[in-house]
Amino acid sequence: MNVVTRVVVGAALLSLAVPIGAAWATPQLLVDTKKAGMPAKSCQYCHTEALPKKDTFKPETLNDRGKFLLTDMQTRKLKAPDLEKLKDFPGGKEQK
Repeated sequence: MNVVTRVVVGAALLSLAVPIGAAWATPQLLVDTKKAGMPAKSCQYCHTEALPKKDTFKPETLNDRGKFLLTDMQTRKLKAPDLEKLKDFPGGKEQK
């Protein structure tokens, strides 16, 4: 691979990693979700893993709610999820 190709491939991979990296959850997001009146009890409110780790995060480990927030973040080019958007998550009250 020549240098130009490597730079282009590297830039493309980095551009994919930036939006995904912004989706990393923090314990504060769980606290803020509860404060917003959502029935979150654990990280599994948005993730399929009980304790997701920043260094091993993959979008595939998000549940439907987490994917909903990730899509919203990417669409609106946000750096962190808009927890108010959880009120727009499809489904009945038990799905909020």
